[in-house]
Amino acid sequence: MSQKVGIFTTNSVDKLHPRIEMQESMLKNAGFKVEIIRSTTRREGFFYEILNLLYLKYFKWRFISRSKKRLHEFEIVHIYDLQLLPLAKKAKRLGKMVVYETLDDNVYLNFHAVTKKLPFIKPFGSFVIKKMSNYERKTAKNSCDHVIVNSANLLENFNSAELIYYASHLEVLSVEKFDRAKKTAFIYLGKLTRAKGAEYYTRLIDKHKIPLLVLGKAFDEASTKLIQRNDVDYLGNFNSRELVLKLTELIAQYNLIGLSIIIPENKSYELQEANKDIDYMSMGLPFIGNDRPPTVAKINKGTGVLYSDDRRVEELIQNTNGRYDQCISSCEKMYKDFSQKEF
Repeated sequence: MSQKVGIFTTNSVDKLHPRIEMQESMLKNAGFKVEIIRSTTRREGFFYEILNLLYLKYFKWRFISRSKKRLHEFEIVHIYDLQLLPLAKKAKRLGKMVVYETLDDNVYLNFHAVTKKLPFIKPFGSFVIKKMSNYERKTAKNSCDHVIVNSANLLENFNSAELIYYASHLEVLSVEKFDRAKKTAFIYLGKLTRAKGAEYYTRLIDKHKIPLLVLGKAFDEASTKLIQRNDVDYLGNFNSRELVLKLTELIAQYNLIGLSIIIPENKSYELQEANKDIDYMSMGLPFIGNDRPPTVAKINKGTGVLYSDDRRVEELIQNTNGRYDQCISSCEKMYKDFSQKEF
């Protein structure tokens, strides 16, 4: 009899995360039965919102409460991210195999988000971060059979964890060599915010006078202002299948240059692998990034250029000295370590 896997996640309210889609497909192909249990709303009701706030929004207690009732249905319980980690103790007591997977350094990321709404807690940052880090490490050690992380910086948070990089569903696409008959355009994929570079992209457009295509969703004032510009084409938010189709069209029309800037406002933003970098490399798409360690490491290997290097940005736009084509080749080589085969 096939074992049944329950994947519990709050990451997929609007659409299923591509990583979870990939895991679901691979597990089913391996003979497992898989069900994804996900939150269908961002709000949890007044009582639970207050309870969540008392825990500084580190946990989603309504979803945890409802999910506990379903743990008995599965032999393997796969828990996504810190907000649902309390499920691990109950699942372990029921004798389940428990897998904990975390995609960000959520101890730091969540505290940073909460301080925007509750700035008076900033002085308690060291205490909260230490306490939550210890909770995550202890619970993972005592109640989880396996821990999966997607970025090397997260390995230090656990006694033992398996590093499985994000692999892109866009690897079915392939960027063509620079074609002077095509227009050149910047492109941005995913969630767009000030912290994800919105104001930097405005400066790039102003300085280099080429349009920006945005495929994703604007989340704050800076990003909303950006997508309202006349030289920005906001194409909307796409699911995985739709995104592949739209990018196929755009690759045929433009010499595309990806944008990937993350302002290191917290430890997670500073050190975490950016899925966007990997998405771009999977297509062989040259990109412009900043000097965050994971991004600049890729740029130093030829996958793109730094946004602050005006000369090289212009070389990329014009394919001067073959820079655009060289970046395509470097992306293709480097992506092998992140491919679905490796995943």
